Amino acid sequence: MTGQHAETLSIRGFAPRPHLGAAAHRRALGEHLRRCRINANLTGKYAARQIGTSAPTVSRLERGERTEHAGRHATALLGLCGITDQREFSHALSIAAQGERPDVWEPFGGSIARWVQPLLALEPAAQRIMSYEPQLVPGWLQTPEYAQLVMRAGFPDASQREIEDRAAARVTRLKMFLRDQDPPALVAVMDEDVLRRPVGSPGVMYRQIEHLVALLKSDLRHRIGLHIAPLSMGMTGAVGHPIVHLRFADRLLSDFVYLEQSESARCVEGEGEAERYQSRIFSLSCMSYPAEQTLTQLEDRLDELAVTRS
Repeated sequence: MTGQHAETLSIRGFAPRPHLGAAAHRRALGEHLRRCRINANLTGKYAARQIGTSAPTVSRLERGERTEHAGRHATALLGLCGITDQREFSHALSIAAQGERPDVWEPFGGSIARWVQPLLALEPAAQRIMSYEPQLVPGWLQTPEYAQLVMRAGFPDASQREIEDRAAARVTRLKMFLRDQDPPALVAVMDEDVLRRPVGSPGVMYRQIEHLVALLKSDLRHRIGLHIAPLSMGMTGAVGHPIVHLRFADRLLSDFVYLEQSESARCVEGEGEAERYQSRIFSLSCMSYPAEQTLTQLEDRLDELAVTRS
């Protein structure tokens, strides 16, 4: 077993950036370690034994999960793989330190459903977010009022504090599109039915659509593309559940897909299946009204609601 080719791999192409979130740093470091180990022709079990830890710990480290002593194990594994450049060790330690910070959902504590945590943790690092939402306004674009009513419907037994925390975690995600460094782009498709589905009083929906109009008239219009899928599309484009596809600029971060169910979610990563979901959302956007027409549609719906809102 040898690490003679490991020097051809470098972690220094991934710059530590706090705004990307801790999870992206853990995943980037883990993927680099996995590539180095495979390039050095080492098994995970052998590597774990040589650096004084367990094979499951090495596996979790390479998958980007939280582990104790991540920095120490990372540098030990790099050394085992034949890395000798001290700059590689220093850079890996910097990335590991960023990965130890709290994930973006953690300030909201146990209120956040376990199955949505991976999405919330990774999306700050995305270069582009594509989504399809058949029943609701996309989460990033919801008002706190709308989000709380949606959360209450989904979690009727939750406390008011939990509802407020979950809604806040959802709507504060809009801030990542406003940041100066590496803001992601959003391509979102929602069904036309969403604009007519009652959520609370007519006033709630009026204010929600008013919020969408304001966003699409703001500077964010260059980063947010909102498509409305017409009712006439029928079963041709039917998906039936929300989809979120994350594409990252960094080569160490593979595509991530979040498929939401009623009380669970499935996450898909890498090529193949993830690309199929990306293509599905793209097809839905092509079958939808052009994004340039969205503002007019929203304003027309506002006029209709104006006579009934309270």
